[in-house]
Amino acid sequence: MRQEETGVLGIPPDAKPSSDWLTKPAIILRRGKPGGPLISAGGIYEVVPQAEFLTGQMFEDATVIGGGAYACGFTETHLGRASRPLEYLRQFISNLAEAADEFGVDGIIFTHDACYDVATTLAMQQRVEVPFRPVHILEYIRDWLREHRDRVRPLNISIAVQGGCTTRYAPKGGDHEIWSDWLAEIFEIIGVESVEEKRTYTGIDRLCCGCGIFHTQTERALEIQRRNIQDAIDAGAEKLVFICPACIAVMRAACRKMELEPIYITQLVKLALGEELGPAGTAAFGYPVR
Repeated sequence: MRQEETGVLGIPPDAKPSSDWLTKPAIILRRGKPGGPLISAGGIYEVVPQAEFLTGQMFEDATVIGGGAYACGFTETHLGRASRPLEYLRQFISNLAEAADEFGVDGIIFTHDACYDVATTLAMQQRVEVPFRPVHILEYIRDWLREHRDRVRPLNISIAVQGGCTTRYAPKGGDHEIWSDWLAEIFEIIGVESVEEKRTYTGIDRLCCGCGIFHTQTERALEIQRRNIQDAIDAGAEKLVFICPACIAVMRAACRKMELEPIYITQLVKLALGEELGPAGTAAFGYPVR
């Protein structure tokens, strides 16, 4: 809130505000089978082409929705506007509850940590009732893989992980599973080894992708990316796995330049299922960020 009050980040007026995502019309990116999973891609469904990433066996029955009505506004915190998610919280939950009713489901899967965090952590903090079950995309993938282990061809590779800033806001504590638990089990099932224990920038010391300062301190953001990627390379990673659409959109070019392949989590699992990745490939190179 203090960043918003003081304007200390100095975001220039011509920087594309993430609030633009809140104005996108609500759309059905893909209609699945009646009663199938309902996935919300929020307002950032074009940051990377999620309609293409959310394909294959895991998502063949799923309906994917997106647009401003389902945008949590949490990404505004990267531009020093922490009031946005609070301002839109009740409407955000209401819009999603209506979608759950419309498609006849009791849970909604979120492709971005931010939306999941708003529907869980922030809603609990603000005592806002959520009449559907928020499901993290990693939890959904883990559960699907548990039921279809026989389809997996172990990849036998070493990977590093770009956790993303918003994972810090995920629910935690007690015996409840969190994003890192789901991710660890996904890796175990598909036969990949994480090198995170060998890294310097991991856990509470992990580095941001740099998107929050890219408009105002571009070279500093790029230097953070270089340190992050080199750390993964030094730890023995063959690929850098992303769970955040924004992170991979911001870092994929630096990864390519430093010859460490970036790959979105859905695409990594598709490789283990022997599926084609399609035009989007591992990281949607060539697709514009909108």
